[in-house]
Amino acid sequence: MRVYLRNWKDPAGRQREGKTYWVLFYVGGRRHHVSLGTRDKRAAELIAAARVRREEMKRAGITSGFEDHDERPLDDHVKDFLATVRARGVCAKYLADREKCLRAFIAHRGAKRLKDLDLATASGWLNEVRATGLSHRSVNTRYAALAQFGKWLLTARRWAHDPFEGLQPLNEAEDQRHVRRALTPEEAERFIRAAQERPLREAEASRIHAGVSDAERERLLRLGQTRAVCWSMMLGLGLRAGECRRVRWQDVRDGVVYVPAASAKSRRDQSVPIPQRLAATLAAFKPHDARPSDTVISAGAFPNGLTFDRDLEAAGIAKRDDSDRVMDRHALRHTYVSWIAAGGAHPKTTMALARHSSMELSARYTDLALLDVRGAVDRLPLPEAASARRPATEARTWNRRGTAQGA
Repeated sequence: MRVYLRNWKDPAGRQREGKTYWVLFYVGGRRHHVSLGTRDKRAAELIAAARVRREEMKRAGITSGFEDHDERPLDDHVKDFLATVRARGVCAKYLADREKCLRAFIAHRGAKRLKDLDLATASGWLNEVRATGLSHRSVNTRYAALAQFGKWLLTARRWAHDPFEGLQPLNEAEDQRHVRRALTPEEAERFIRAAQERPLREAEASRIHAGVSDAERERLLRLGQTRAVCWSMMLGLGLRAGECRRVRWQDVRDGVVYVPAASAKSRRDQSVPIPQRLAATLAAFKPHDARPSDTVISAGAFPNGLTFDRDLEAAGIAKRDDSDRVMDRHALRHTYVSWIAAGGAHPKTTMALARHSSMELSARYTDLALLDVRGAVDRLPLPEAASARRPATEARTWNRRGTAQGA
């Protein structure tokens, strides 16, 4: 084993000497020439001895191998982790979010190797993020990224322990910033009517002198009908916006809308029964020349969030109510779940129709304002209360002397 400072000549021919020590040694006929990363000779000798010992143990097959992974830059491990997550078929937004959270923590910690990761620093970082005013849900997103990376280090045999074991998520129920509400049946009827009539009504209002041609009138009527059908599908099927956008005519059959795995959030084939009224609406809306592979709502006519807000305003429905609960496109799915629950469906039925993973999740989607809570209490089969009149015979008690006295 040789520990030394490297020497070389610069372009001018002058002799130069390096500042950090290197080691040169052979194990099993294999040459090892690596930098020790220190300027102290005694420290360099100790590090070199440890390197030689580790290579000898590795050659004998009695080493864990974690030391090799610690020598790799932390960025390499992050890239391998992201590649593993990408292979699971997750969406690009999910992957970008995981990478953003990990990069932010690594930059905060200034970590270069796996040994630089620890629980205390991660906890402190999450506390600092929370102190900036982020919601509990946003903090939990960063917690989930760290926890997933730590478990991957164990599964991939990159490290002997999970550096983030012990982190706990925050209670999101204590800090809800975006609480959605459900539409009442009366509001939903006004909303669908406003979405259907708004394109033509606004065109007529803005073209007082020129007027609206017959061809333009037909186009605007079709556009309004398309928006009304889109909102009706989200209300009557509980579809998410992305799922509704991808529904094809071949997916609507036998009284059921089939949601393929490529469109479903759970990445599994699912199906939703179609209400009779919605089935009649879809049958009347379907063009005579529609192909099975065509989407029910054409890509160019699918309404976005801004269109939803304008339809909401046209219907006279506030974006936020007195309790600061918000109404957006995903709130239509909350309305679907709330209507099912208000109809008296079993919680398991509600969970199945909503395609949720648990009844607890379905309960969070349910708007209690639409449920008949008072009626449920009044319908309790309580026995008739005893009469409040004074009994004919007064009850007697006994004192310490054994003498009877009135109660």
